[in-house]
Amino acid sequence: MATAALKSLRRSVASALRPPPVLQYSEWAEKNFRLTGNSAQPGRFRPWKPQRGILDTIGDPLIERVSVIKSTRTGYTVSLVAAIGAIAANDPGPILLLMPTDDDARGIVVDEIDPAFRDTPALKGLMRVGRFDGRNTLLQRALLGGGSLKVISARAPRNLRRHTAKVLLCDEVDGMETTSEGDPIKLAEKRTTSFPDRKIVAGSTPTDEATSIIAKRYEESDKRVFEIPCPHCATPFELLWEHIDWPKGAPEEAYAACPSCGGVIEERDKPAMIAAGEWRATAPHVKGHAGFRMSALISLFANASWGKLAQEYLAAKRGGPADEQVFCNTVLGKVWSTDVMGVDENQLIARIEPFGLEWDQDKSRWREDIPPEVLYITAGCDVQIDRVEITLMGWSEDGQRWILGHQIVRGATTLESTWDDVDALLATRWKHPLGGEIGIDAACVDSGDGNRTQQVYDFCGPRLNRKIVAIKGVAGAHPVIKLSKGRRRRLSGAALYNVGTIQVKTDIATSLGLERGKPGAFRFSDVLEEEWFRQLTAERLVVTYPKGRPTKDFVRVGSRQAEALDCTVYAIAAKHLCRFEFERREKQLTGKPDERVKLKDRVSRLHG
Repeated sequence: MATAALKSLRRSVASALRPPPVLQYSEWAEKNFRLTGNSAQPGRFRPWKPQRGILDTIGDPLIERVSVIKSTRTGYTVSLVAAIGAIAANDPGPILLLMPTDDDARGIVVDEIDPAFRDTPALKGLMRVGRFDGRNTLLQRALLGGGSLKVISARAPRNLRRHTAKVLLCDEVDGMETTSEGDPIKLAEKRTTSFPDRKIVAGSTPTDEATSIIAKRYEESDKRVFEIPCPHCATPFELLWEHIDWPKGAPEEAYAACPSCGGVIEERDKPAMIAAGEWRATAPHVKGHAGFRMSALISLFANASWGKLAQEYLAAKRGGPADEQVFCNTVLGKVWSTDVMGVDENQLIARIEPFGLEWDQDKSRWREDIPPEVLYITAGCDVQIDRVEITLMGWSEDGQRWILGHQIVRGATTLESTWDDVDALLATRWKHPLGGEIGIDAACVDSGDGNRTQQVYDFCGPRLNRKIVAIKGVAGAHPVIKLSKGRRRRLSGAALYNVGTIQVKTDIATSLGLERGKPGAFRFSDVLEEEWFRQLTAERLVVTYPKGRPTKDFVRVGSRQAEALDCTVYAIAAKHLCRFEFERREKQLTGKPDERVKLKDRVSRLHG
């Protein structure tokens, strides 16, 4: 009897000491994880088949890197939080979560992570929310079992120096900007090198083809696609936008067509197809780096029905390229492909014409070949440490813009002699084909470099009457040019203007492809060098998604310099300092008398 009792006791002790069966992350999440009240479907987490594949790969010790290129409405963020929970419960260690901004970092902690650990019984008690050794903060959590969770903004990479991590999770990497210390993602990866079993996960909605970080990482992976079986012929295929169609005038009735048999697949077939789908690696020779591509087409959210997405597509088509990019990025999970500034430099070089202003150093004189249509000239000046670059832009009554030339005044911009040469150039007057002479009507001089700000103020202050002004480019939604009221401007005597660079660059990007003769079209002088055209097309219009909202921005292509683009922006801004009176200017150049009655003559007549 005693022996039987002892054996029973031994079995009970062994059972208690036996570790729980190892669950895949998707199994653990389905069994334990709870969605918070902030989620679209609060309660028990039931991962879709695509989410299961991603979760299980994050938990696979043979996979070091996971890259997910995705649209919105795919449940990626909740999968990421579920993965954090699975790690904390099953294999605690130092976790580092990198987010694009401070607000993003705070938001995911307050809205997702803390509530998940509070509402999930298997996680409750694993996280120390209060102060821990005096170091626990809003974005740092201590986990039982020797683990930790730190959530850091990519805009403050210096914080990474103090932390190491076994697991690095990066969310919305395409929204992360390179800082003065370098690429924050690469800096974060360096903090994982001491762990032989490290895990690096990066996910994002993609942006532009030339700049997308997640697209590059996906291309380096085994490039998995999610294939669903056709309900008619059972052939597996990746559901793409080209497979979606709808009756004319009824996008809400959108359906899919099987690329193999052509069978019509209706919305009600989608859940079963997705449940039967599988991830397939299209580059299986790549080992240790799993890549996943998923779009809203395989989302089971109600607001991602094919009919709803078809309506969004038509709205994007009506909205133009920027809205089309938003649809491409956030619905299809694809990069947006555009030409640099709408055209490339070779197309622009092919459009040069025989006109221009150019200083001939050998003959010590100007080539003065101004088109007769050009009646006003503005200048844009970009200030560097060792030179000032100046683009001369002509304006005609039909709205065309003529790039007359580009001059470089060399010399240290701390020296007065360099600024004397700049002044001499801006004061030059050239012969006009209509007769008479023409000079620069207004000029914008960039002061935003920070190294030469005071020199620019000192130069522009005494020349305000010539409409030579100091400017500073500002991002975001701002007018082309607006007077700043800063104290520094008042003390220096210079008029500092803010230039809305996004608005002007958008104007340039949408106008470079216009045909000659159309309002807003650009005309190019044959004095311009090839490098000038490379610099003009040095940036690309992209749409980014800070806080989930589409925002237009311009990013540099490769290592190109952009002085020509900057000068062109400033020359366009200078135009807004002027009041163009083409008829009057033409009469001045031809020597014809101005038939307009002068103001003082009108006043004398009224009182005569």
